[in-house]
Amino acid sequence: MAKISVSGAAFAGLGVIRRHPGAVLTWGVVMLVLSLLPVLGLIAVMGPQMIKLLPAILASGRDGAAADQAMMGQILQLQSGMMLLQIVGWLWDTLVKALLCAAVFRAVLRPDQSRNAFLRIGPQELWLALLFLVVSVLAYIVAIIASIVVMLPAFIVGATSGAQGQGVAAGVMTAVGLGLVAVAVLTWLSLRLSMAAPMTFVDGQFRLFESWSLTRGAAWRLLGVAVLNLVLLFVIELVVAGIVLTALFALGGPPVWLNDAKAIEAFLSQPLPDLLSDVWPWLAVGGAVWILIGSGLFTIFCAPWAAAYKDLTRPA
Repeated sequence: MAKISVSGAAFAGLGVIRRHPGAVLTWGVVMLVLSLLPVLGLIAVMGPQMIKLLPAILASGRDGAAADQAMMGQILQLQSGMMLLQIVGWLWDTLVKALLCAAVFRAVLRPDQSRNAFLRIGPQELWLALLFLVVSVLAYIVAIIASIVVMLPAFIVGATSGAQGQGVAAGVMTAVGLGLVAVAVLTWLSLRLSMAAPMTFVDGQFRLFESWSLTRGAAWRLLGVAVLNLVLLFVIELVVAGIVLTALFALGGPPVWLNDAKAIEAFLSQPLPDLLSDVWPWLAVGGAVWILIGSGLFTIFCAPWAAAYKDLTRPA
């Protein structure tokens, strides 16, 4: 079996950005537009009711008064209405992530298919979306099981360890020890299944546990890829945060009224057109930063797994 180039895979996203900067910027625009659609839908459907309730909620929080029964009923009605929208938003976000992830994979694995910035809507994207949905559900179930496996023994040890102080200490130590073991096991499982997405993309079919055989003997190198990639992302985020904070304070810092609850309430109580006219410059700047930074970070995160798959499937 061919070996993974740890540094080559971990920094594969930088190579994609260098070779295809126009495509990466296009991904940022697509990501921003598609991510805003459910937000705009939420504003259109629930916005009037949210704006109507917001001043009352802020006032009750400021005055320390309990919300009256009528307002609580309206809040519960708003929350129940948002649940369906949240599910739709989750499905939509998963599809968007699959669309962009497939574009990054295509740039790494099939660089000759650069038409339309590597973006497509087809079976590969739909299979990737299904994979991401299944993995999300499985991860949620596994997280619950892991929590039970960690906390139940810790509770039992704490309850049967004599004096109260000793019991608490023993329970905490048990929880920490089992938590570290759980993190190690879950990390290993994640690495062994990490080729599921590129396999699904290349085969054009659902692949998950098929990754197990492909990654046999490669877990340590995949761990190196993951660690190097996370370090790279962390450094980039620190640099970006430093630049943004420096620019913000150079312009005078955040608006003073953000620390005044009454000013916030008055600002949010404006008619929607006036509110949008006040915030659109900030939205425009945020959108531009998202286009430049968000797509780059997404590329840096996704590309290593396609590069690792390419290494693993290269003829020896």
